[in-house]
Amino acid sequence: MKRINILYGGKQYSVSGRDVDEVKEEIRSAVEKAVPAWLEVNVGEGRYKRADILLTPGIDIAVIGIDAVD
Repeated sequence: MKRINILYGGKQYSVSGRDVDEVKEEIRSAVEKAVPAWLEVNVGEGRYKRADILLTPGIDIAVIGIDAVD
């Protein structure tokens, strides 16, 4: 995976350097525990700009793996 796009609250974020299944498991685990947790993501294009999104039951979130182009 080149990167993972995260759609959250109608906005797009990204995660890089992680496996898509690992990120999905982190989200699933946080929501299942019903204890709010934070997921570190990147906001914007280009230079890394950290954002933390809150994971709680009932959130709207999509995880999209983006394949690298050879």
